[in-house]
Amino acid sequence: MALSERTEVSFDVALMMALRADAQKELDELPTPAQLKERYPDTSRWDARLKAALHKRHPVLKRVLVAALTLVILTLGALAVSADFRKAVYTMIQKFLPIEMQLTYQVDGEPLEQLSNGYSDHYVPDGFERDYEQGYDNEISFLHAYVDVNDKNIFYYVDCSVIQDYGQVETFDNEHTVYERIKIGTADATLGTSNNGGRTGYVLVWEKDGISHTIIGKISHDELLRIAESIS
Repeated sequence: MALSERTEVSFDVALMMALRADAQKELDELPTPAQLKERYPDTSRWDARLKAALHKRHPVLKRVLVAALTLVILTLGALAVSADFRKAVYTMIQKFLPIEMQLTYQVDGEPLEQLSNGYSDHYVPDGFERDYEQGYDNEISFLHAYVDVNDKNIFYYVDCSVIQDYGQVETFDNEHTVYERIKIGTADATLGTSNNGGRTGYVLVWEKDGISHTIIGKISHDELLRIAESIS
């Protein structure tokens, strides 16, 4: 029974991370704001055609065109925004459901454009090595996986991402996990502790400076905090 429970936890975490990595790869293939601006430097004709269409008496069409026009305006605003106007307020909302804890990250204002150069986890506990077959690195997020060199069932993940303005949602086990509030530096964080399969596991989440941070793994409490405090 203990082996089954440990395998289930490992599979759930690995599946969540693999799905996120796959989705991130698809997002990486989309054009960047700079590429969109290069491909469509002048959208004035779009604005004129939309405005003309709005004068026609078609209520349903009008609502659709209003939404399209709003999207164009928001896209152009995102392309034109400068560093002076990228101030934003970030919010991490926790919701405890029957079997899971749900986090929603929201941003009011323009989000960060990318992670700062070298932003990463800078501490790896003795006996662990990075598994480069899992995870990814790009300008707005990274996912790093580490495994114990002597026991592949002992692992942890570090996941950091620029909070986007569409509202990021993450879910974690709530049925077998006890949560508490702690501090990571000056930031408020949520620490979840579980004990499935006879080995204690942790999930640690917090937001700081527009970046969401998540660490999941079966490592010691002290090592978990050292890893968290090393991220910069």
